[in-house]
Amino acid sequence: MIYHRKKIDSFVGLFDNYSVVVLHGENYNLLLKDSKKISNEIAGSTAENEMRIKKYFNQEIKSRKDEIVSCLKTKSFFSGRQIIMLNDLSEKDHNIISSIDAEWQSHDALTIVTMTKLSQNSELSKLLTSSTRIALVNYTKKKIDREFLKNNLDKEGINLDGEEVLETLIDFANFTPEDILQNEFEKLKLFKLYDDKPLSLKDFVNIASVDYETEELNLAVALAERNIVELQKNLSAFFLQGKNPISILQFLTAYFYKLSLIKIYGPNSFEVRREYPFLINSDLAKAKNYLKRWSIEQLNQVTSSLTTLDLKLRKYPSLFQRSILTQYLYKMLEV
Repeated sequence: MIYHRKKIDSFVGLFDNYSVVVLHGENYNLLLKDSKKISNEIAGSTAENEMRIKKYFNQEIKSRKDEIVSCLKTKSFFSGRQIIMLNDLSEKDHNIISSIDAEWQSHDALTIVTMTKLSQNSELSKLLTSSTRIALVNYTKKKIDREFLKNNLDKEGINLDGEEVLETLIDFANFTPEDILQNEFEKLKLFKLYDDKPLSLKDFVNIASVDYETEELNLAVALAERNIVELQKNLSAFFLQGKNPISILQFLTAYFYKLSLIKIYGPNSFEVRREYPFLINSDLAKAKNYLKRWSIEQLNQVTSSLTTLDLKLRKYPSLFQRSILTQYLYKMLEV
């Protein structure tokens, strides 16, 4: 059975008699959010605390197939339905859905699957179309382009200060989950409620939630540029502010992992867009430029070194962390 998410007002009673519910769409965060809603409806809001939810993720699903199927019959100390969540299932591992449906009986655990990729004419698509016990929920992605944004901004009387602002808005919209994007749009409307001045790039950057500070990005950029002077200057600024070296390191790790994804999949790919940090406009342009200086092997080496450093920092008191962080980052300039 196929459902279209935009036509579903409520999940109440909708999936009570299904063995598997597959949520398919590119907005991974929205899929997870709806997985939680369906779980609450089927098993109740206390299911997680009562350990009636089993969660498995992309890489482990295939190797733990037998365990997952056996969970269908597992009973809890607490009353209520059980839930199995298969997050980010790869289409090539779709046989597990058939196996679950073949074993499933009424009142067994409901399996909720999230998928970001599904081929139109694949065996799995045919199964989802024909089955009466497996539901497919399709999430139609809104086409966010220049015309879409301009029309929505015009309706609210928001003018833009040049093409660069519009291009930045498009970049931001392309990597931002729909629910968050709606919140950001509401913030823009409030910001310009009694202001007829065009929205500038500075205005937008100050309003938008990109979830990191400029100083953190500057440090990552200095490392990516192999600029020892800027690296030292930004580290000193962080230490003066009393920032935790481990939190600094976590952003650096995320940034270089992001560079690796851009190198492998391209800057506009789904794999890149869904990963923190969200780079827009000139920040994304810089990141693409750095990839001319870094091979995928070098990026992997730096990411691995940052992970090792993170583990090492946690073994030492804060008194030694600054020195260890500085020494390691200097070594990474030579990778």
